[in-house]
Amino acid sequence: MSAGTRWHVIPRTAGLCVLWLLIGLALAVQAVLVLTTSSVNQPALEVVVAVLGVILVGCSIAGLVSPRLRGR
Repeated sequence: MSAGTRWHVIPRTAGLCVLWLLIGLALAVQAVLVLTTSSVNQPALEVVVAVLGVILVGCSIAGLVSPRLRGR
C-alpha cells in the first residue's frame, strides 16, 4: 500500500450512508430469518451474511452521526 492509498470504510455522502444502512438491514434480517425458519445445511454462510449486514449498518450509522468521518 503506497503512502497515497487509503482504505475508505465510511461512505462519502449521506445518501450512500442511507443506502448502506438499508442494504445492511436487509442482509441482517434476511440472514436471521433464514437461520430461524429453515433447515439450512450451511448456517456458516448465513452467519457471515448477518455479520456483513451488521458491519454495513455500523459504518453507515457512523457516517450519518459524524459527517467528518465520511470518506475515511
